[in-house]
Amino acid sequence: MNNGIGTYILAVVFSIVVVALVGSLAPNSRMESRLTGNDLSLELPKDFKNAISFASGREGEKDLMYVSTDGSLKVKTYTDWGLMESSIVFVKKEAK
Repeated sequence: MNNGIGTYILAVVFSIVVVALVGSLAPNSRMESRLTGNDLSLELPKDFKNAISFASGREGEKDLMYVSTDGSLKVKTYTDWGLMESSIVFVKKEAK
């Protein structure tokens, strides 16, 4: 019976290590949220005023389209790894 308890404890410890590893590798990932049951927290841009849309169509990326405090339309791209994130600013071309 001791062998069964030892196996159970080993399985629990292994599961905790795997969840911690996934969380540290992809801190912005929905996978982490699903495994841990914790909310996924993404920091809003400093100039955020109102959200227009949020999309997660591409693997590992999430796009937030929003109105900034100065009234411009912007897109902030979040990645699962927090690396190579980008922003897009939409500008209206003046008529000549």
